[in-house]
Amino acid sequence: MAIHVPGLRVRGHAVGGGRRGAVVALNMTAMVDMFTVLCVFLLQNYATTNQVLPLPDKVDLPKAAEVKDLKPSNVVIIGEDGIMINNFRVADFRKVKEQEDWLIPSLMDQLKKAVDEGEKKQKSLQNQLKKAVSNAKPGDKALDEVPDHKKITIQSDKNIDFLTVKKVMYTVTQAGMQEINFAVMKKEGVGAKTSF
Repeated sequence: MAIHVPGLRVRGHAVGGGRRGAVVALNMTAMVDMFTVLCVFLLQNYATTNQVLPLPDKVDLPKAAEVKDLKPSNVVIIGEDGIMINNFRVADFRKVKEQEDWLIPSLMDQLKKAVDEGEKKQKSLQNQLKKAVSNAKPGDKALDEVPDHKKITIQSDKNIDFLTVKKVMYTVTQAGMQEINFAVMKKEGVGAKTSF
């Protein structure tokens, strides 16, 4: 097709010298909607490979040769200063060590609150949508996985007696937690870096 210089043209039987006005409208709504959906999708699916746990100064974690990445969960810290859940002190270490009852009531109350809050979040529309998307993936076992609010990570000082740790574990299971993990330090020389 030939390119013609604008100007006089013969169209049909009429000769005209006017220019045609071209109006170009670009609808940005569809593109903005697409980018919004893309941003929400990327934010929902962003996940780090492991959980970063703040380590209290007075807690010396035991060392282990085999470690795995921790997933997001509530954190119980057992140290000489006391027993804490998510950096909130719930019990005195000496009292828990000396008590004969295995259940720690103050820890149980805080854990039940954490489970209740997790249940509310899980029922929200956002998480239902995320669950539907993850269930649509072939070979995904999301239904068999324990929800994050029913997982607990225990950071216990290596010098804490095992009976106190068992009391904490008993209380954790009575509160409805389904998965217990222990935070440890990786032994030097076994892997590339120290991790927990």
